[in-house]
Parts: sequence; structure tokens; C-alpha cells
Amino acid sequence: MALVLRWIPQIGLMIVISAFLLIANPTEDLATVGAIYAGMLAFSSMSLNLLLGSRLSPIERLFGGMDKMFMQHRQFGYLALVAAVVHWLNPPSFPQFLAACDDLCKSAIRSGEIGFYVLAGLGALAAIRRKTFRGVKIPYHWWKITHYGLLIAWWLTFFHLMQNRKMPAVYQQLAEVLGVIGAICLALYLIGWVLRKLRTRTYVVEEVTKSMGVTGIRAHPKGRGIRHRAGQFAFIKTRKPGLREAHPFTISGGEDRDGVVQFNIKGLGDFTKRLHEDLAAGDTLKVEGAYGDFRYPDKDGRQAWIAAGIGITPFLSFVRSMPDELLGRIDMTYLVRTPDEAVGLKEFEAAAARVDNFNFTLHASEEKGRWPGLKSDSDLKAVLFCGPPVLRDMLKKQFGRRLRFEYFEF
Repeated sequence: MALVLRWIPQIGLMIVISAFLLIANPTEDLATVGAIYAGMLAFSSMSLNLLLGSRLSPIERLFGGMDKMFMQHRQFGYLALVAAVVHWLNPPSFPQFLAACDDLCKSAIRSGEIGFYVLAGLGALAAIRRKTFRGVKIPYHWWKITHYGLLIAWWLTFFHLMQNRKMPAVYQQLAEVLGVIGAICLALYLIGWVLRKLRTRTYVVEEVTKSMGVTGIRAHPKGRGIRHRAGQFAFIKTRKPGLREAHPFTISGGEDRDGVVQFNIKGLGDFTKRLHEDLAAGDTLKVEGAYGDFRYPDKDGRQAWIAAGIGITPFLSFVRSMPDELLGRIDMTYLVRTPDEAVGLKEFEAAAARVDNFNFTLHASEEKGRWPGLKSDSDLKAVLFCGPPVLRDMLKKQFGRRLRFEYFEF
């Protein structure tokens, strides 16, 4: 059921395109109508893919956070590829309109074929990127460049859609309407790209700490800083080799007026390991944001906060800006393997001593064994979690909509 719910936007698009096509009252055979449907679905999915890649705030709020938005971005990519394969395997044929297909029309047909090959190539690269061959994996910064190939595939498909005159006028009109909607999505993507540049700020690294594979970064703005609230994340990069591609990380502190931001980043991949090795005080950091909708409800009632490993970072931001008095009660559990792995432990203990309604527990599995989990309690108004997907999915089954989280694997 949860899997079906994750695909609701794609199912919705399939239904909308079906209704859109039925308006034309098609009289052709089922295979031809299905081919037209697949082509329209592929282009629409690609257009929505561009829209979701725009990082526009209204779209982010609509999906409940950029993590959900990027998850849907990926799923619309899968849908576009499947629909394009169906359309390519069985293209619609209208022999009675061959005479009307001039050189421009023939170019549009060829454009559609090339667009499919580009899209298929992107899909193959995405599949290869997930695999490791003899310890070698495609570097993220190389793979991300291929995303711009979607723009090429979109343009080729757009030309195919708008200039392919080898079909009845009613289908061509529907195709042109979809083309206009797609052009609007492209325009919004370009607007989003410009806004991303405008909301990117320059910071100077004040301090870099390294402990147990976690890199702590403290930086102050060179001019105006970003605006953010506790629990949000930002994309960061620097000009050093291997660190020029922006990656998202939770802002673990810096809601004060001085504009200082802090990050706590665990070395898990190419970028984070290089960050751990090469970043130093005095380096320039580009920070884009802020994004995300992970926040705790500021209202009466009991809440449970659960952090596992480096999933502690948004909660660090919460306690650093926590008032002395809370409306409700918060019970927080921090799951680690050993106490030495705990990040910001003194800050959480200090917050628990300062705030009456905030309780903090450190659970080190090597000392206390496996965490028994949370008891299902009707008094719990919300459960906030940040950590591994396996534990997240377990809590989601238990608490449903009361669980608040973000997909940090996007």
C-alpha cells in the first residue's frame, strides 16, 4: 500500500492523459491509440521532471519538502522511459497522411527517434550508476552532468511533438496543447535555475573539526547569508577538485542573527570523504538554500524524537534554537553504536538540563543492546525521525502519518 501511495502522482498523470486523449474520441485501433497515449505520457513525464528539478519553493511546499519532490522527480523519469519504450516499439502509423509529411515533418519524426535514444542512454547510465564493478563506481559529479541530457531529450521530443504532421489534426492539436504545457514547465525550470543562482551565498570557513569520520564545519557569510530555520538543509560546494558539485546537507546550527552556519557531515561517499580530507579554515564555501520542511510542531502534546547516527544533525539545529519553555513534552532518543560516536552530546545534555519538558536519552547499542523501539502510545502527537531507511520504514508502519521525516537518500 505504501508503494502505491508513493506512485500516486504518476498514476494521476496516467489518468489525466487518458482523459485528455478520450476528448479526441479516437476511432483508430487499440494499438495505435495506445502508441499515441504512450508518446503523450512520455513527454508529459519529461516535462514534469523538469518542473520538479526547478527547486521552486511553491512546488517544494506542494510535495511536502524537496526530498519528496526529488523522489517524484526520479519516479517521473522511470515513467517517461517506460512510456518512451512502448511508443518506440509500436509507433503509431497513419498511411493516409504520408503525403502531408514534408521535410520538416520527416525531421520531426527523426528527432523523436534520437530523443528516445538519448533518454534510453540516460536510463542505462542511471542503472549502471547504482552498481559497483570491481570496486569502481561512476563518480557522482560525472554522473550528475548526464542530467543535462534530459534537456536535450526534451527539446528533441518537443520538436517531434509539435512538427510531426503525419497524424489526424485532432491528435496534432492535443499534442500542441501538451507542447505548450511542457514549454511552461521548461520556463519554470529556467526561472528556478536563475533563482538558485540568486539564493546562493558565499561563506568563509571559520573552523573545521574532524572526529570519528564526521566533519564539523562552521562558516560565516561574506556579505549576506542565507535565510533558514531549524531542520532545513542547504547545498554546499567549494572550488577545490572533487568538491565543485553541490551536495545537500542538513544545517546543524546557525539560526542566530550573525548568519553563521554549521554542518556536521559523515564521510560516506566520494564527496564527503574528500570534504573530510581537503576542507580547511579559510576556504570559500558556496551555500545554496535553504530547503526542506522538517520541523517539529510547536504545540501542546507529547512528541518523540529519534535520531540514529549522523541523522542527529537536524536535531542539533533544533536544540540550538530551543526556547527555555516548551508548550509540550519532548522525549528524545539518540541511537549510536558507541558513546564515542555521539555528535553534540554535551549540547543535548545541556538542553535537557535547561529545558524542563525536554528529556534526552543516549542509547549505545554496544552497551545496552538493540534498541527496543517505541511503544505505540495514543498520547504521542508526533514522532520525528532521522536515520537509516530500514528504521524509518519500521517506524512508518507503526506510526503512519504521525511520523515526520525526510528522505535523505535523494
